Amino acid sequence: MQTCLNQELKRLLSEETITTLFQPIVNVGKKAVFGYEALSRGPSDSNLHGAQMLFETAERCGLTSELDGLCLRTAANSWSGQGTQLKLFVNVSPAKLTPPEFKPSLLQELLEANRLKPSDIVIELSERYPTADPSELLKTLSWLKTEGFLIAIDDLGSGYSGLKLWSELEPDFVKIDRHFIRDIQDDLVKREFLRSVVELSDRIGCKLIAEGVETEAEFRVVAGLGISLVQGFLFGRPKQIATACLDPLRVQPAPTIKVPREETAGSLISQIEPVTSYSTMQYAWERLQSEPGLFALPVVDNGRPLGLLHKWRVLETFSTPYGRALYEKCRVTRMLNADALVVDCDMPLDEVSQRLIDDDAHYLKQHFIVTHNGRYAGLGSTRALLQKITIRKIEKARYANPLTLLPGNVPIQQTLATRTDKRLPFTLIYFDINMFKPLNDSLGYRVGDQVILLLADLLTEFFHVDGDFVGHIGGDDFVVISTSPLAISNAKTLQARFVEQTRRFYTESVLRNGFVESEDRSGQINRFPLVSLAAGIVEVNSDDRHTADQLSDAASHAKKRAKATVGFCFIESAGALTPASQRLAAVQ
Repeated sequence: MQTCLNQELKRLLSEETITTLFQPIVNVGKKAVFGYEALSRGPSDSNLHGAQMLFETAERCGLTSELDGLCLRTAANSWSGQGTQLKLFVNVSPAKLTPPEFKPSLLQELLEANRLKPSDIVIELSERYPTADPSELLKTLSWLKTEGFLIAIDDLGSGYSGLKLWSELEPDFVKIDRHFIRDIQDDLVKREFLRSVVELSDRIGCKLIAEGVETEAEFRVVAGLGISLVQGFLFGRPKQIATACLDPLRVQPAPTIKVPREETAGSLISQIEPVTSYSTMQYAWERLQSEPGLFALPVVDNGRPLGLLHKWRVLETFSTPYGRALYEKCRVTRMLNADALVVDCDMPLDEVSQRLIDDDAHYLKQHFIVTHNGRYAGLGSTRALLQKITIRKIEKARYANPLTLLPGNVPIQQTLATRTDKRLPFTLIYFDINMFKPLNDSLGYRVGDQVILLLADLLTEFFHVDGDFVGHIGGDDFVVISTSPLAISNAKTLQARFVEQTRRFYTESVLRNGFVESEDRSGQINRFPLVSLAAGIVEVNSDDRHTADQLSDAASHAKKRAKATVGFCFIESAGALTPASQRLAAVQ
């Protein structure tokens, strides 16, 4: 196996088939990208595709310098074509920065060939790699700083020399190792370590970069400690084009009230680097052994998922007499589970759950592959799915109206925000019971509750197809979000049915008179009509660009117009909203 890897590395170096990916480093204070780190990968169909295997093989072969040189040339060439003025962070081994490997003239040629300036480059020096001659390394780094290069110490906390080098070199940046960021919200020791590093960096004027920020919980702690530069999957995965997703920058370190959005399979993704169909069982087993918590490896060729290699199956085979000797040189396809469940990242969680249940009647699969546009995006776990569904059910119960058990204000805004974000056409209907207070006052709250429950039952009867949503704002106010072309027709029929079925709550004398007597707002006894139902309707098209709050305000406006309209129904298009109905306000 090692001989094959050595040969593959030499072929890779001779053919120069290294690819450079760029991962964003963002400034959360300015809500902007600060720079990109250049990350090198081998060919996608190679056992040396992953960075760890690639550089470990080079170190064993004594070819680290050659690989570093190729990676630097490829990164410079790729970066020069991006057309951005942001900082480029490049990883360089200490051996490449000490004589006789370090040659200033070659460095200058590389910059000139790619139209780069020293001030564009941040040289990352990892403390993972030993330094044969620290004094020579320090001389080179000092010279680079005088030439205008910026210096970063990478992976602080992963070795033992970082603090010493920090004090001697006075770097521009220090990158905190992912180990200290992972689940920091649950680890007091990690928080205190990071707090002390922040205090030290403030005293000596050095900027910190938090690496491996993958969750909003981690980001909140990091930002709360005052670290403004962050890097990780939360803000962007490594890609060949320098791009970043800045949406998470809207998250502030202080607690905020957020409306939860509809969750999909994409929220379950774990970034597990796949193996290819050419990978050997030995390589796969080493991966499974070295990465705690990894119980399955996705097998992917050119972005297309082929299936899963399960840890239990490899362990079962390797534990038999001669099992390892017989199979370790075989390709992973020998034990591939080609029937792995594959779901798109936009698939709703309920549908993912149903797919898992329907997929096999004998056992529940523990992992599944998540794709985007048919290409591998990550690995999902059934455990994470069940956790999210359970949390969602708890949240649903928490925000449900206690009388009707229909979703309340938070789920209503969540659904409305999801529809507007996806630019889906729908009909928004705000139902309100006319003359409900006089009915309550004259017949009592028990009857009032029965009328509200009647309306809830009618709404779920008339609006129950896929894409329909019924919510209870509170009191006698309800909201329907429907994708049905019959939504308006159903609303008008429902209005008539409501009038018909509510008459049973009145006495014969009231029905003959056609009114009830109750106190008005001034405290005087007055006559009021029997209850009816108003429907304010807003039609939303896919090309409308209104926010959820604007549509909520528009529905409230339409409801008020409906209560003053003959037939108690008012319809308007979201595309023709008046300025008054576009104010940012919640449904009243």
